[in-house]
Amino acid sequence: MELPKNMKIVEVHISTIKNGDTIIFTDGKLTTVGNKNIKTGGFFGTTIFGDSYISGTIKVKKIEFIKAT
Repeated sequence: MELPKNMKIVEVHISTIKNGDTIIFTDGKLTTVGNKNIKTGGFFGTTIFGDSYISGTIKVKKIEFIKAT
C-alpha cells in the first residue's frame, strides 16, 4: 500500500491506540478507531474491532500524519 507523503506507518503496541487514531486494519484498509471499537480487560485483554493482535504480541500499524512546515 502506497501512502501519501504526509503519512507514515508506525508499528505500536495495541495498548497505545486511542480514540481517533487511524490504523491499517488486518484487511489492509485504513480505519479510524472510535471509543466503541476499543475494549479493555476480559479474556483477550485489549481488543480493537474484536482483534487482540494475539494478546499484544503483534504490533498495530498506526498512521501518523506529518504536519507541513
